[in-house]
Amino acid sequence: MSAGRGSVGGVARGLTGAQRRAVARSEAVTGRVAARDEVCAALVRAGLAVRHGRAGHRAVYLTPEGLRLRSELLEAAGRERGGSGTGPQPEPAARSGPSGGGFVADDGSGAVVPGPGRRRDVTAAWAGVVEIRRVLGDGRTELPAAWEAERPVHALALALEADGVPPAREGASGYRVADSGRPGLTEVTWSGPADGTVPLARIAELLPRLGWQATVHRTRDGVPFLLASPRLR
Repeated sequence: MSAGRGSVGGVARGLTGAQRRAVARSEAVTGRVAARDEVCAALVRAGLAVRHGRAGHRAVYLTPEGLRLRSELLEAAGRERGGSGTGPQPEPAARSGPSGGGFVADDGSGAVVPGPGRRRDVTAAWAGVVEIRRVLGDGRTELPAAWEAERPVHALALALEADGVPPAREGASGYRVADSGRPGLTEVTWSGPADGTVPLARIAELLPRLGWQATVHRTRDGVPFLLASPRLR
């Protein structure tokens, strides 16, 4: 079966319940699918997912069609829960964490409590982002996919964390990524006792390699911050 460009009523009708649940419950940030091998294989055959990684460490990620179907399934589930209370029961999409079973990039707000496998999870999530870029960009991975621009705080925080930049945590300096309130721009600040000018300047220099661009600004009180956006070329 080919995913094509059908809607939930078209594509989803050709999937089993387990396959629909696997799509709906995939990780919000990366589209990584956690399901039985036969379910993942069916999604790959349908063009809704791809395999990525080395032998023995391969993971399955939704393709652009799979991501679109995921969004439609979540919307349909929301409408049905508001009515009959039935339909797919996906994980919380935006802020799920270790307790909710989904990966969330650390934006430095303190919402993410890192566990012993945090670095492994970040590496896997970033690999998923790169793979989605490759699928969407005809093999190019240096530019963000459109869906990253739709969730810029999480996408940018993941890029920084994956590159080894520390997020702000209690008692430790680090970045904070937040909505700037300006269309297309995400704000990055540096939290810590020292002036954040130097670390923010370094972040601005490394962002183009990660698919983002940034300019340095200051508040009226002289506090530095970055305004970042996805690279277009």
